[in-house]
Order: sequence, then structure tokens, then C-alpha cells
Amino acid sequence: MVLRYSKLFTVTGAITLEPVTIRVECIKAEGFLGVSIESLEGEYSSPDDFDKASGIGEDKIHNFLPMKLPDARMLVDALNEALEASEETSEKEAA
Repeated sequence: MVLRYSKLFTVTGAITLEPVTIRVECIKAEGFLGVSIESLEGEYSSPDDFDKASGIGEDKIHNFLPMKLPDARMLVDALNEALEASEETSEKEAA
């Protein structure tokens, strides 16, 4: 497996208002080139910390979503459409 890209960032969970760390990676392996999105409750400043915490059997929500490039593009399109819809709704409510 070859890691071609990796980014780690922390957001505030929309429901819990607690920190959630998200890792986005581009991975190339035999027969697979795609994107992986992982999220884990908590704030982690390094990939090593994230990996250690995701392996612990604590009661944390850990999501892992690997997908091939065409599927990742569909996800990006859907996210952009959802953002546009939310911006339009916000503008209408502000008027």
C-alpha cells in the first residue's frame, strides 16, 4: 500500500458539539486506487495518535469509508450540492 495523500483535521460534531477528527487519504494498493475517509470522536494532533486511538476498544464512534475514485467524485458532487442548498436556505431565511 502506498499513501499518496493524507490530511487530518478536527471539527465540532453537529449533534454532540464535541471534537471529531477526520482523516482523508488517497491510497494506492494492488488493484485499488481510491480515497478513504475516517472519523473518530476526539481531537488528535497526529496520524499516530489517531491510529492508536482508533484501535482502542473505548466507546468512541469510528467510521471508515473507503471508495474508488468515481465514487469519491460522486460524494464530492453531493457534498457541493448540499452546501449550495444550505447556503440558499440561509440566504432566504436572512431576507
